Amino acid sequence: MQTSSTTIPADKSDISQRHLVVIQCRYNSTRLPGKAMMILGGVPMLSFLLKRLKAGLPEDRFKIILATTENTEDNMIANLGEEEEVEVLRGDENDVLKRYLKCLEAFPADMVVRVTADNPFTCPEVIECAVNEMIKRKVDYLKCENLPEGSGVDVFSANLLKQLGVKAKDPQEREHINMYVLNNKEKYATYFLPFVGKDAQPSIRITVDTIEDLENVRSIFKQGDIDPWRISILEIVKRMDPSII
Repeated sequence: MQTSSTTIPADKSDISQRHLVVIQCRYNSTRLPGKAMMILGGVPMLSFLLKRLKAGLPEDRFKIILATTENTEDNMIANLGEEEEVEVLRGDENDVLKRYLKCLEAFPADMVVRVTADNPFTCPEVIECAVNEMIKRKVDYLKCENLPEGSGVDVFSANLLKQLGVKAKDPQEREHINMYVLNNKEKYATYFLPFVGKDAQPSIRITVDTIEDLENVRSIFKQGDIDPWRISILEIVKRMDPSII
């Protein structure tokens, strides 16, 4: 996997502290309630994502946090996070931004990677590349582009997140924490990281919003796959569209 300027994995010598990887998740998803607990690759979808991130991200550079709500139905989400030995923080259901700020307050860091639980194939290599590009380019916000839908991330500097806590007033801006930045790009140092190569296929959809999406991503796996959460984006692309490779 490549960007226009970076080959993954990039050099890690300039990394001096851990960065937060925050997974936002709630049981009562609007479009597909309970999807976080639906089975993918033999385990609940949220477990699949957590295992994937834990297997691919070095602990000395990244701290993974599961940010869920204080609602009773999200007890199972919190319990699953604890079973996966991931830090769990709970907060407001709709004010997702407040949850992120709570994570940052509990675990101070220089930047925060945003991951949504409906993207079980979020790529650890993409996360590392995005963080390295943030450091290299000295920007406040970075968004990955041109990847299969559901494998990229966006990254915020800690300072930007704290600013958003004050400036983002609309409930939609509090729920979708990148909305204010994307609507006010001229106010911030932003970078949209373009990926190139055979695995840079934005037409391929591996996010899960509907039961059809779930069945689609379940079809990726083959009998005999061991630790299916370790599957690479390139292999996913190959299995979903053999004509590309």
